[in-house]
Amino acid sequence: MKAIIADTYLFYVQNSRNTRFPKEFRGHTIIWNMREALLEIWKGNITELVIPKLGTPGYDFPKYIQSLIAIGQIKNEPRIKYYQLSVIKKS
Repeated sequence: MKAIIADTYLFYVQNSRNTRFPKEFRGHTIIWNMREALLEIWKGNITELVIPKLGTPGYDFPKYIQSLIAIGQIKNEPRIKYYQLSVIKKS
């Protein structure tokens, strides 16, 4: 499964009606928090994970996944990509 983690803080700050995910991730399942994403990774369901760009909540998530692999809690590491929300400007 391909999944994208929503940056709910940015949705809130930017007014979610004017915020959009990049079109290239249109087919990805939206996960609304890091905890749910971690549970899906433990189950082995996620092959590609798209997380908010560095500097936003979750910036250390890939490092955390690596530490779980090192201690044997996760067997398959998902491919990690980053995104930045686009905010539609009002005219």
